[in-house]
Formats: sequence, C-alpha cells, structure tokens
Amino acid sequence: MHVMRRFVSVGLVVFASAVAVASAPAASAAAPTPAIGSFAATISPVGTRSADGNTFISFTFVEDFQGTLTGARVGTGQLAIHPDGTINARVSGLFTGSIAGASGTAILSDSLSGTFSAITADFVVTDGTSGLSRIHVEGIAAGGATGPATFAGTYSGQVVRSGS
Repeated sequence: MHVMRRFVSVGLVVFASAVAVASAPAASAAAPTPAIGSFAATISPVGTRSADGNTFISFTFVEDFQGTLTGARVGTGQLAIHPDGTINARVSGLFTGSIAGASGTAILSDSLSGTFSAITADFVVTDGTSGLSRIHVEGIAAGGATGPATFAGTYSGQVVRSGS
C-alpha cells in the first residue's frame, strides 16, 4: 500500500508538471524574412605594422546601410594585406537604425576576405536593444573598394525574430 501511495504521488507530480509545461506560453520564432540591401563604408587607419611580408592595419569606420537594414554602423576593424594581394579583415561596430521595421541598436560583426576589388563577407547582427532586442540577422555581403579608403557593395541574408 505504501508503494502504491508513493507511485500515485509521483504520478500526480509528473502529471501536474506536464500540464504546467503544456499550458505555459511557448517561446517561438517567426519565420525568417529575407534581408537585402546595400552598404557604403569609409575607413580611417589608426595604426599599421608589418610582419613576414604582411601589412596589418587597425582602423575605425563609418558605414551606411540601405534596404532591410537602414542606418549606420560605427566601429573598429583589423585588416591584413598579404603579399599575394589578398586581404582578410574582422570588423565590428554598433549599428543604430532599423531592421525589417524594428528600431534600436545592435552589434553588427563581420569577417571578410578577398581582394580590394572583390570582397566577400559573412556577417551577423546580435545583442540588440529596444526594438532590435529580439532580432538576429545572418548573411553575406559582396563588394569592393570604391576609393583609397571607401568600400561599397550589397548584402543579403535572413532576419529572425525570436518569440517572447
């Protein structure tokens, strides 16, 4: 009899827990929406060093976005220019503006490679505030230098809104 009471008690606790979980509001993410547009950036070198034939440039930048991402990003980056003319960079900054109609600030980071005339990058938007607090964007960008310290191109990706 004592074993039966314990089984019933445990069974009721498990059942009550299952009901509570099933009736709790589910956190959900909306279906991803496409992100497309263009960008234009101006960099300002702040430091340069060389090693093993490579040139490393630290820089600040200002970048304007049009399209699904509309606003500006201000940040810093590290550029490596290799002896064969290829480049790699890591860039991160604070984006202020709107993404798919939601406004706020977020961190937009990217990693790029290629040559000055043909750059490709993977980017991500995270850590948003205000209307961008539940927005996450991942995508790719392509472009090239338009002058000695300016770059422009296009981007595409997916905007995901997380649930509450």
